This record gives sequence, structure tokens and C-alpha cells, in this order.
Amino acid sequence: MVTLHVIGICLLSLLVGLHSYKYPFLNPDLPFGDRVDDLVGRLTLEEIQGQIAHGTGAAPAIDRLGIKPFVWWSNCAHGDAAAGNATSFPESIGLSAAFSPDLMFRVARVTALETRAKNNYFVKQGSYHIHQGLSCFSPTLDLYRDPRWGRDEGTWGEDTTLASSYAEAFVHGVQGDNSRYSLLGATCKTYTANGGPDNYPVSRFTFDAKVSMRDLQMSFLPGFKACVRAGTHGILCAYNSVNGVPACASKELLTDILRTDWGFTGYVISDVGAIEDIMTGHHYYNNSVDTVAGSLKAGCNINAGSTDPSKPNAYLSMVEAVKQGKLDETFVRESIKPLWYTRMRLGEFDPPNMVPYSSLNLSIIQTPAHRALSLEAAMKSFVLLKNKNNFLPLKQPKYNVVSIIGPMIDNPNAQTGNYAPDIMPEYTTTPIDGLSSLGNTVKSTPGCLGDNNCLQYNSTAVKLAVTGADVVFVCLGLGNKVESEGHDRTNISLPEHQLDILKDAVANSPPNAAIVLILFNAGTLDLRWPDSNDRVTSILEVFYPSQATGVALYNVITMKGGSDSVPAGRLPMTWPMSEDQIPPITNYSMEGRTYRYLNTEPLYPFGYGLSYTTFKYSNLTFSQTIPAGSDFSGTVDVENTGPVDAEEVVQIYFSWVRPSETVPKLQLGNFSRVFIPNSARITVPFAIKADIFAVWADDSTGWKIEGGAYTLSAGGQQPNQKRSISSNVIQSRFNISGSKYLGRSRN
Repeated sequence: MVTLHVIGICLLSLLVGLHSYKYPFLNPDLPFGDRVDDLVGRLTLEEIQGQIAHGTGAAPAIDRLGIKPFVWWSNCAHGDAAAGNATSFPESIGLSAAFSPDLMFRVARVTALETRAKNNYFVKQGSYHIHQGLSCFSPTLDLYRDPRWGRDEGTWGEDTTLASSYAEAFVHGVQGDNSRYSLLGATCKTYTANGGPDNYPVSRFTFDAKVSMRDLQMSFLPGFKACVRAGTHGILCAYNSVNGVPACASKELLTDILRTDWGFTGYVISDVGAIEDIMTGHHYYNNSVDTVAGSLKAGCNINAGSTDPSKPNAYLSMVEAVKQGKLDETFVRESIKPLWYTRMRLGEFDPPNMVPYSSLNLSIIQTPAHRALSLEAAMKSFVLLKNKNNFLPLKQPKYNVVSIIGPMIDNPNAQTGNYAPDIMPEYTTTPIDGLSSLGNTVKSTPGCLGDNNCLQYNSTAVKLAVTGADVVFVCLGLGNKVESEGHDRTNISLPEHQLDILKDAVANSPPNAAIVLILFNAGTLDLRWPDSNDRVTSILEVFYPSQATGVALYNVITMKGGSDSVPAGRLPMTWPMSEDQIPPITNYSMEGRTYRYLNTEPLYPFGYGLSYTTFKYSNLTFSQTIPAGSDFSGTVDVENTGPVDAEEVVQIYFSWVRPSETVPKLQLGNFSRVFIPNSARITVPFAIKADIFAVWADDSTGWKIEGGAYTLSAGGQQPNQKRSISSNVIQSRFNISGSKYLGRSRN
């Protein structure tokens, strides 16, 4: 075997010599697979160990082969994060509220172009630090399953169809459309059953998610499967255990499902420090040799090692594991090949003039087109939750006295969210920037003393600020001081005195003053008081809109931004009535969670959102019967019956009428965001992919599409909701004939 390998290298070297390339892996005329084989064959075990142990920071250079360092850890979920200037886009949860994969694609593409341009600059400077590379720890495919989880802002909501559509759009946007070279490398995370807790009531570094295979397959895995289908280069495994096995040491997750069932050929990298936590948190292994052997065999190719110096990097024991016979050298060499394939796809080993992205430079950062996209994305992410007597949009351009109060009125860090680009003040607007022009006199105060936890409150300042106001804008919310990675909430109440700000505004403003509540948050809040209070005229959920916040708010509140400024965002999560409706965060059963399994009536349903216009649905047309395993398609007419041009999110749901399996009560099958001029009617086509009808039968059978009757609905929200919008929902039935088993891959 070794002799044949050496002969192969010699033959490749002879061919390379004819083209003046020092090594075959540098020859761009050879297939990537041959080049990877050649490169890996030249590495010593010690060099391999250095590469797989340094997913944090920079993988070291291999000077004798002319190989430079490589950075695996960057973040690009809503702009190139923590690496200098970049265009900042709304947080992921806000982008998902737009219900627009097209918007997600465009945001991802701009982010990738700026990230590549900055990497070109960093490499020229010889700088290889965290966040300066071409491999993004993005997107996040964790399920929004509990509003108290600190990392909800990084998710795309609670629905598998929505998240899967976004996953494909993001991966295609980030990795580019060149057949040979990738613009960036996507790394879908955090695989899997990672949706809280982070730190309360237990630590994610020790937490074991007990989850049934049906819930795992039908709720937690579909987004990751979509990432693989889209061609993602990487998958990042989670801190938590799943059914007793740490996610980064689970052969079932990393090999049986990911590679065998789905056909994934890329690399798996650990979350930062997750490998070390296998020993120190989960106590699954008790030494680094067994840990590196077990994790590599399970399918984790590279360790993003802990930044805690007290936790030695377990993958630095790889050579010792080979010496002890716990790892086979041939296996080790195979396991590192996806890393080099990715780097070759990124153009690292080819002449710069061959790589179409090598000429990108810093001039593309914050171009007018990129800033315009940031503004568009912010406006499209806003969800109008309440609008008494159609108070919004404002009916006059200016008011005598406008009050702008609350801790979010001028808080650029909090409005930008977590893992965000560096804030560029010259391109960043806050609510007070955007809304001040609405008043001849503007009175303002944050109300809270300190951060958004609002432990101290200046009631006097709030009362003075709202006295004599015609309109009061109350800007409340969370931000990184309240919800973020490693920081869960213990409840869904507004922090400490924030509700007092709103109550004081109601009690001390003139009786005829309008009060507009603007919310900045990812995890939902207890809004029973403002929702039911007649003095609170409007409630606008804006999530974390980032740099264009102020301008976006002005445009939407005044409708000065054209049809993009007519609210069409829809909730990507179920908004509970109260905390009593939420199961314990440590309970990983889907029972009672998300609209798909909900047993109670929420305050605001998934998919809910108001508009400045109205729509009428009619003429729902589709095939009455389809064979099991076939895609389902149809059309529905949608008429804009209101006063303004606007976009509408058309939502197609289905439910199983008499299932023999335990299935979701309702499932989003298709959605589309469409523009409809005032008084116009358009026909909207839709299709539901066959595999969305499938349910997980059992581990041996896998997925099954069951024949029988199904209910279909089309409208601007879920069917049969008590909290309804002005537009209608129409329903009908269809049949699936026969049954079909799809196996474990669901293809």
C-alpha cells in the first residue's frame, strides 16, 4: 500500500515537473481529489495533528510545503463580524421574519463579498486571526424552541420549512455560484438539539438533551439536511450531549446520519471548546487520547480548541493515539482530506489570477448599494403586532410635541445584536435619529439608568418627557446585556423597570396622545398589558435591525419608503400568552412547543403580522389527488383590497386529517413574499415538496408518506386562529393515494 502510494506521488510529481509546479497539489490542471491526495500524502502525522487541533485561531503554516496559516473561525450571519468595518444587517431572527429567501440570499452574498475582500487585505498584511478567515461559523440552524434561550436571535425561527429555505439561500449566497471556486465556506451550526439552555438552569457544557428520534428527525435535523443539500462545506457540532453522547463524539449524528444517510462529504468542526468539554463537562472520556480517538472516529474532523488555557487541547494527543493503536494512520489521513478540499475550493493553492474573488478589495465595504440593502432588510423584517384604528402610518408629517423614551432610543450596540459587524457610526442611525424629525419639539429620556436590565429607573424623567406629548414612542427591549450566547433569561418579562416606563407613559401623557411601543428583542416577551391596553395604539416588533434602525423606523412609521415600508414581516416564532404556556427549557420533547405542536392559544401566532392594507384570497386551485411521493402544486389568487401598494406573505399550510402516526398538528408547506399593487389581483403558484409530507416512522424504516386525506389552507396567516388579521384564509381538502417509504435519507 505504501509502495503504491509512493509510486503514485512520483508519477504525479513527474507530470507536475512538466508544468513547472513544485508539487502536484499546486497544479491547478489536476482534479481537486488528486491534489488533496498528494498534499495529504506529504504530511507528517505531527503536521496533521497541528492542522486538526487548531480550529480556533489559525491552523499553523507548513513552511516546507509553502502552505500558509488558515483561519477556520469567522462569523458572517448578518454581516462580517468582529473584524473591522462591514455592512451590518438585521439579526437572523429579524431576517427570518421577512419570510424572504431572496432577501436572505442577497444579504448573504453581500456579506460574503465583503468578508472575502477583507480576507484579501488581511492575507496581504500577513494577518491570520479569529474572524479574519474565509470559513464562517454560520448559518445557525438551531430551532427556536424556547424564548428564554439566550441565542434565539441567531436562529431562523421555529419552523422547519422556513429554516430549510433560508439555509439553502444562505449557503448558495455565501459560497457563491462559481463552479470551481467558493466565495466563502459555510459552516452550518450547531449540530444538534441545541436550543437551550446555555447557562440556566444548567450549563450547556454539561447538558444532555433527551430527545426522541422522531422529534430529532422531524424538528431538529431538517435545517441541517437542507444545508447539506445546498452543498455546505462544513458542519459545526454542539456543546451539549444528545441522549447521553456528546454531540461532537456521536457516531450516530456525525457519521450514521450526516454522512451515511445524507451523503455529506465536507468537514465537521467542533464548537469552541466542545471537545475539551467531553472530558471536563460531560465526563464521557477521562483523558485526551481517548477523546481525540473517539471524536475523530465519530466524525469530528477538526477541533476548535478551548480558549481556556486550563483545558489542554485534546486533539494535540492525536499522534499519541496512533502510537497506542487507538487511531489508524490511514483513517487519520482520510479524515483530514475534507479540510484541504475546502481550502482548495477557496482558491488557496491556485494562482490569484485564476480565482475570481482575489481582486476584491476594501472599496466594496459599505457601498451605497450595500447600505440600501441593509435598509431594505430592516424594513422588511419589522412585524406590526397591533395597530388600533390604523394609527400607523402617521397621518401627518409633523407633530407639535413628540416623546421618544426607553433604553433603546439611542443604543447602537443593543440594536445590532450578537456576533455583529463593528459599528460604523457614520452609517448607523438609532430611533432618536430617525424619529426626531417628526416633532417640532422632541422630548426624550432612556428611563433606565445603566444597561437594559433597567435595575435603576428614573420615573421623574419619563413623566417629564411624556407631558404634553402628541405621540409617544416607547423603545423597549433586550439586547446583549439581557439575552446573548451564554446568557439565558429566567423568564419572559420585560427586564425589571422597563414595563414601568410604558405604564408611566400611559399614566402621564395626555389622554389623547398616541403611544407606539417599539420592541427590540429575539426572545418573546410578556405583552399582555400593552396588548390589552387601549392607550397603547400600536406595537411594532423590530428585533435587532442593526445599522439602518433609525431610517427604517422613520420609513415604516411614516410609509415614506414606498412599498418596502409597508409592514409585511411575519412572526417566525409563536408568541406565548404567558410563561405558563412554555414547558421547562430542559424538556426536549416537542409537545407543546412551536405552532406545530402547540396545545394552547398564543398571544400572537407563528406567521402573524399586520399590514397597512388588506388582502383577499380566492380561487384556490390544486390537484384533488396525488400519488404518494409526488410534489403537490397549486395556485391561489390574492387581491390587494386596501389603500396602498404592498407586499404580502402567502402562507400555505397542510394538516393530516386522520393520521396513524403522531404528526404535527399543522405544517407550513410553502410560503412566498409577493408584491401586489393597490386594487390588483395576482395568481400565486405554490408547491409543497413531497418529502415535507413525510413522517419519521422508525429507525429501520425511516421516512414514510402516508396516504389519506389532508387539509390545505392558503392565506396571510395560519388557519383557525383566534387572533386574526383582516385578510381571509381559505381551506380545502386533497388526498394522497397509496403510501411510500423514503428510507432514512428522506430523498
